[in-house]
Amino acid sequence: MKNIKYIILFAALVFTTAGCKKFLNVTPIEAQSGNNFWKTREEVEGFTNGIYARLRSKVAGTPQFFNGDDRAFFPALEIRGNSINVLSIDGDGANTFNALIGNNMKFIVSRGNRYDNLMKKIMSWKEWYDVIAASNIMYFEIDKVPSSSLQDADRRRYKAEAVFLRNLSYMFICKLFGDAVYYTEAYHSTPLARTPQVEVMKKCIADMTAAKADLPATYNDVSSNGFRPTKATAVALLMHLNMWAAAWDSADKTKYYEAVKTLATELDTYTNYKLLPITPENTLKIFKGRSTENLFGILQDFNYGEGFSLPAGFSYYFSHYPYRGTVTKTASSMAYNKDYISKLYPAGIPDARLTNWFENYDSGTGTFQFKKFANIYTTGSGSAISVTSDDSAIIFRLPDCYLLTAEALAELGDEGGARDFTNRVREAAAAPPIVLGGQDLKDEIYRERCRELIGEGQFFFDLVRTKRVVNSDFTKSPISVANLNAGAWTWPLTISADERSANPYLIGNNFWN
Repeated sequence: MKNIKYIILFAALVFTTAGCKKFLNVTPIEAQSGNNFWKTREEVEGFTNGIYARLRSKVAGTPQFFNGDDRAFFPALEIRGNSINVLSIDGDGANTFNALIGNNMKFIVSRGNRYDNLMKKIMSWKEWYDVIAASNIMYFEIDKVPSSSLQDADRRRYKAEAVFLRNLSYMFICKLFGDAVYYTEAYHSTPLARTPQVEVMKKCIADMTAAKADLPATYNDVSSNGFRPTKATAVALLMHLNMWAAAWDSADKTKYYEAVKTLATELDTYTNYKLLPITPENTLKIFKGRSTENLFGILQDFNYGEGFSLPAGFSYYFSHYPYRGTVTKTASSMAYNKDYISKLYPAGIPDARLTNWFENYDSGTGTFQFKKFANIYTTGSGSAISVTSDDSAIIFRLPDCYLLTAEALAELGDEGGARDFTNRVREAAAAPPIVLGGQDLKDEIYRERCRELIGEGQFFFDLVRTKRVVNSDFTKSPISVANLNAGAWTWPLTISADERSANPYLIGNNFWN
């Protein structure tokens, strides 16, 4: 109840604006001033929880039985450009998802069914800027909290947390749309042009690097671990920022790969993190979000009233009863293409992910069952029972960092180190070590990311970042080099009339205009 109170307060204070002529700006009512609001640690914590609520709303929505605020953020990032068969989905959804697979974003923009609208919600960056604006306010206003109410160490931690939240948002903005409108000051109102994404990444790297030391190595409150940033979480974000910058910086990329190598050395010093062997029990722990390999995620927990909209979960599309739906839901709505999934997990090569995460993995039909996301809750009884996903949304976890490190080391020519970090992940999956070199090694590291992170929303970002999106060996819908350079990898950017009026410098993504 206390969380609900602060979320409502957050919405009232932060997202009330003085008028529509402010662009990417938060203009709070008078009660937001330091003298009137920032008095206690509890109030700071409540405001912070409100920012996380805004982040959760952006990527996961709220349960359908509450207000129908649907999202499909992470599933869409996994489905776009992937080798997926759309089998049966309600309404006209098959056309939407086939367009997404085929990178036909103009088709989606031109239509308006339920699933088109889910995709269009991804095409707005406003909610990301809501998080950024609120984080900037928190960073600024927290210095006004009396020292008698907030210890200096906590003050620095909250400021570092604000830095993390704004940089996480900038990361997603750039991965979705390319160039971003970048600012870090509170109560910003001056119209700005979009900054090239490489420059945004450099600013974010410097910003997060400077704040990282003020984050804790772990939290005394175990409920925060995995869902509030630690030093290791900052390392994960910095790895992603560096690897995204390396993909687009036409100058020397070595500095980004070296940075990732250094970050990996630091990550190894945080001994409270470790990989878990792939078993059904550990899979449940990992995707609930508080295991030793979880670095950051967004909590979903039915028991605490923290629910996502149904389409926000990957199992909504790739699972059937008893992992999703009613007893009559006997077929999955989507399945991975047989040729693709068979190449990813070749027959005869042991892999605990294959045996634990799938049933009928290579059927290409509705008998396909995805068991990676197996945390569930049930409602009803008997023949009216209904099963719903209760997995959290995992944004960063340890295998992701190890495989980014492997990529960076391979690019630096350290093939032994690249194999070592890749084989850490394969050992946890009870899979044989890789022994490849050269381009084969680089391709195998990429495929290992596909195997390990399947269903987690990394697929299209990795496809674009590594430029394999131009190669039909890695995507069902390759983009030509010319179209890639012209921005076909981005999502269309929806800009409202008020935003255009407020900011004459604002332009969309020209490829989709």
